[in-house]
Amino acid sequence: MKTGTMLRRAIGELIKEITVTITIRKCTLADIPALQAISRETFADTFGSENSPEDLANYLDESYSQAQLKQELQDPNSEFYFAYDDDQLAAYLKVNVGDSQTEEMGKNAFEIQRIYVLTQFKRRHIGSQLMTKALELARQHHSSTVWLGVWEYNLPAQGMYKHFGFKQTGDHVFTLGESRQRDLIMTKTL
Repeated sequence: MKTGTMLRRAIGELIKEITVTITIRKCTLADIPALQAISRETFADTFGSENSPEDLANYLDESYSQAQLKQELQDPNSEFYFAYDDDQLAAYLKVNVGDSQTEEMGKNAFEIQRIYVLTQFKRRHIGSQLMTKALELARQHHSSTVWLGVWEYNLPAQGMYKHFGFKQTGDHVFTLGESRQRDLIMTKTL
């Protein structure tokens, strides 16, 4: 057997070992404190080093206040889901349809607005399992297009999205305080 084939098999076995089976459930208003905590922590972990402490603090206070999250949870066109590894909250997902999408993408579009995984649960394919859930939800909504925005420097996330068949189709500006950042728009046709 060739070394390359043996290596691919060994890597495949390792990936199976680190892939966990998670439990996914839809969030309710009772989940607001936990949703706020995981939202703030994962956003700060992902973008904190690229932004000023003041801009980051202001963004977290505005975008992830309990009042803002309550409003988003009560929106009939938005849904949040928690992912648990055993009984530990590991990640969350937010999806939007209709007028709740952050960009005008058409009547049958479905937005995956957030997939965030806590640092200690990364590299265990939890994000991939949430992506699978999001695509299942898009099919249930009879959407023809699924789209998302991803920071241009978040290469691991872009790699996962490409693995699921997403392609870059545009970009937009994401403003965080004084910082104007570029997000790539990636889409997938169902």
